[in-house]
Amino acid sequence: MERRASVTAALVSAACFGTLAIFTSLAYKGGALPLQLLTWRFSMAAILLGGYLAFTKPRALRIPLGDLGRYAVISLLGYGAASICFFFALTYTDAAVVAILLYTYPAMVVLAERLLFGVPLSSGRGVAVALTFVGCAFVSDPFSAQGGVVLIGVALGLGAAACYSVFSMLSDRWLEGRPRATLMTYLFVYTALLSGVAALVTRTPLGTSEWTPIVWPMLLGIVALPTFAAILLYLRALRGLGAGQAAILSTFEPVFTIVLASLLLGERLSLTQWLGAALVLAGVFIAERAGRPAAELALV
Repeated sequence: MERRASVTAALVSAACFGTLAIFTSLAYKGGALPLQLLTWRFSMAAILLGGYLAFTKPRALRIPLGDLGRYAVISLLGYGAASICFFFALTYTDAAVVAILLYTYPAMVVLAERLLFGVPLSSGRGVAVALTFVGCAFVSDPFSAQGGVVLIGVALGLGAAACYSVFSMLSDRWLEGRPRATLMTYLFVYTALLSGVAALVTRTPLGTSEWTPIVWPMLLGIVALPTFAAILLYLRALRGLGAGQAAILSTFEPVFTIVLASLLLGERLSLTQWLGAALVLAGVFIAERAGRPAAELALV
């Protein structure tokens, strides 16, 4: 029963995250801009998750002073940068494509660990990396009759994956043993500040007067499901399954996005893109089976 509950939590968490690209794309149709949406999202999420911790585990918000600088760097180079790339990618490319491209990050982690830290690259993980990047090329579909996806969208999607891999490695090495909810609360604060500063620098208005009524429900959906609920459910899955199995189940994230994008946005992947998606997910699955977890819920 406990294992079944943990598996359910992991799958529902993946489904919650799978709504992120959908809610964001619908918010754009209502007049929201990426940096606006990011600033509001992370400001509200920081208050929500921080309030939850203050009520349930107040000690979790007490951190060593030295961690504040680490959180700032991880947001600037990793989590925050990944979120910005992801949200801007959705202005150029279909939600399903961006969701698949994000999941190249486990292969990037494997390669970076090999190049930077000398972690051995097993044959299984080598195959996984190859499958992932061949799949990525198919997802981009550059030779389709429609001309494929917009290259800047592909670049931003891969940029989100690269930055998320930085987040994964830095948090693993700098903040090992820290409560995950604590990590995400402080990252939400820093990412809200990063997005707000970026909006000021680029003269992007943070006001909501230009938003149509659809944007607010989409924003609330982004905060409630792929941000707050996804984290709590994934933490529940980690306790019952461990990092490896929870990571494997989290690979259903882009599957949920593909289905929702088809139903709600009318997006359709070509046969080549479907093949690419299958190869990317196979690469993630093989990577997790071949060694220590390189992936987890991608909470951009």
